[in-house]
Amino acid sequence: MPAMYKRGLVKALVLVGSAQEDAASRDNYWNQVLKPLEARYQAIVENPNLKVIFMEASVRGAVIDLLESLTGVVQGCHVSTVHQLFGWMRPTIASLVHLLSLYHNYNQIVELILELYGETARRILCYFTPSESKAFYEASLALIKTYADHQVGRRSYSKEAEEEQYRDILLFMELLTNLLSKDFIDLSPPDAQELDEAVTAADVCLFGLNIIMPLMSEELLKFPSLCLQYFKFITFLCEIFPEKVSGLQADLQQNLVSSLRLGLTSLGVDPVFSLCCDFVQVLGCYMVRNNVRDTPIFEQMRSFLKLFLDLILSHQINSDLIPNSSATLYVLICLYEDSYQELVQILVQSQEDSNKQRLLTAFTELTVNTPLTAERIHRIRFRDTFDKFIVNVRGFLFVK
Repeated sequence: MPAMYKRGLVKALVLVGSAQEDAASRDNYWNQVLKPLEARYQAIVENPNLKVIFMEASVRGAVIDLLESLTGVVQGCHVSTVHQLFGWMRPTIASLVHLLSLYHNYNQIVELILELYGETARRILCYFTPSESKAFYEASLALIKTYADHQVGRRSYSKEAEEEQYRDILLFMELLTNLLSKDFIDLSPPDAQELDEAVTAADVCLFGLNIIMPLMSEELLKFPSLCLQYFKFITFLCEIFPEKVSGLQADLQQNLVSSLRLGLTSLGVDPVFSLCCDFVQVLGCYMVRNNVRDTPIFEQMRSFLKLFLDLILSHQINSDLIPNSSATLYVLICLYEDSYQELVQILVQSQEDSNKQRLLTAFTELTVNTPLTAERIHRIRFRDTFDKFIVNVRGFLFVK
């Protein structure tokens, strides 16, 4: 039977286990279904000659088969069995880090390990108790560190290598995005005790962001699914932890801003443009409300004000995106009011004499009754006012 079909078979067998009503019959069933998997896994990882034989076809095939089966176990977890099954899988999931290190040049196994972690985060993390979540975060952090260690200095410009890296990073970001979802969907038992977590989802995701950013080349962002997943991840991260994003290292913030500029101007995908707008809005609102000024990202984001003005006034974006764009522009005006006034003066002076006063009046009316506080109600008001502004100036405005 092909390995991928075993995933579905194991999933079905595990689902049957959730129908066992009493604990004794369920334990007996698990012994028949899970013990053989455990025995096969231990036979491989505890083999003293593993570092010698790990690249033999039979050993690689057995590892692939086990990873497919373990993914099937995760997919077959039910709310009534998740804690028992994760208790059984917990040591195995943690030890997969060593397999990743061993097979870091064998792409199929790397992908299967990343996929197993991603499936765990996507399907069952929401049911984990705090102690289970902590264990999985720690295992994920170790996995990411191991992956990063083997990426250092790795450069290949072949098309095949680029596609392999694309699949790795896509699975990587899906894992990080799913880790963040625990903050929104937490279905852990009501009597679960809270812990002071040594490692949190934020720690894992911010560390993961440090790994991803240097790898996100313009060539990789041309893969539509990877591009969309990347901007979903950074926007999701910013929505949950804006204070941590604003406190990132300067070089990482610069890379982040560069990728956002690319998403706004070069990639030509509406969902990506909207996600970039959402990111700028969320971070900008946080910075306005908390008076964040003396940070590198404050200056790095200043250029977005002129960019959005240029994109909107020169009709370089679809009309469907104007509402989100104008709301983002409003937040940037709140953040950089002095720069906004300078840009308005430059734009006014670039017009014919007969239109200068008309344009200045239109810009004055745009913000005169809208407090620059970045609050949602004022974003909505500005958006409506901006629609009238565009209609008003479209007939005479000249933009280079």
